[in-house]
Amino acid sequence: IVSFQSFHQRTLSASSPLTAQLTCYAAALVIAILGIPPVLIGAVAASTDWNQTLYGSPSPYIRGEHSLILPLTLQYLTPSYISIIGIGAVAAAVMSSTDSGLLSATSVFSSNIYKNILRKQASDFEMQWVIRVTVVVVGLLGTSITFYTKSTLVLWILGADVSYTLVFPHLISVLFFDVTNGYGAMASYIIGLTIRILLGENAVGLPVTLCLPGCILEDGVYVQKSPFRTVAMLCTCITILFFSTLAVFMFNHSLLPESWDIFKVKRNVTISPGDAVKLSPIEEEEEEAESETPLPWLDSQMHFFQEGNVCSQSDVSFLFSQSQ
Repeated sequence: IVSFQSFHQRTLSASSPLTAQLTCYAAALVIAILGIPPVLIGAVAASTDWNQTLYGSPSPYIRGEHSLILPLTLQYLTPSYISIIGIGAVAAAVMSSTDSGLLSATSVFSSNIYKNILRKQASDFEMQWVIRVTVVVVGLLGTSITFYTKSTLVLWILGADVSYTLVFPHLISVLFFDVTNGYGAMASYIIGLTIRILLGENAVGLPVTLCLPGCILEDGVYVQKSPFRTVAMLCTCITILFFSTLAVFMFNHSLLPESWDIFKVKRNVTISPGDAVKLSPIEEEEEEAESETPLPWLDSQMHFFQEGNVCSQSDVSFLFSQSQ
């Protein structure tokens, strides 16, 4: 679930960090319940004698069609009306996920990148055209990727891989670590993506360059046996926290000029009235005594004015000098 696009949409659009955290806890419980039906369908397909069905022998696994086990089970092991409803529901879910991913990618580029970074003064009419063009470009890019593989499962795994190794650490850091900032996010994207590429992915023809313990050579190709995706995810998470803490330390201790702080992580310390320096009881009594001490020259001048006498400019200057 940590790599599902819909999961990140719900957490990032939450009204508060607490709501996002509760969403994570609830999702961890619900996803375990929702995972029961796929396990049962797989168990039924694995124990089925396919020779007694219209599908015949050998089994889907031997034919290399194990990625199509759900539609095959609905088509050959259920009545026709259930097969039609089930396959229709799967098609609707796929189209819904595609639409959601397309719109989310478009909104991220148009709102977070174009509007906030490239053209902050963009009008609503301009943003409409940006959204339209982005939809077309993202759709063409997504379609072109399908030409490089014959399995949609590979594309799903690839998308889940990127979300798990790059997006998921940022989500966890933002929700549970207050030190997270833009500098750590930028550094982690660069380092995390580099590590993930070096670890390789045989499903898309990406060779293994960085071998982890347990990496073996099979048919002239290195195969990772360690949990390399989790290793890449942990590296990304550690990078976020390290560089975020480093940036806060360097800016707050003036090791870097404040003009370089584009993400505004430097803490501007302000002294509130409650933090003002308090006087000791003896100093407070002395200050009150000084404020209550009468000034003889001031009393005489006040008596002079109370009698209705006119004060000249020289008198005003004299009073001002006495007050100093």
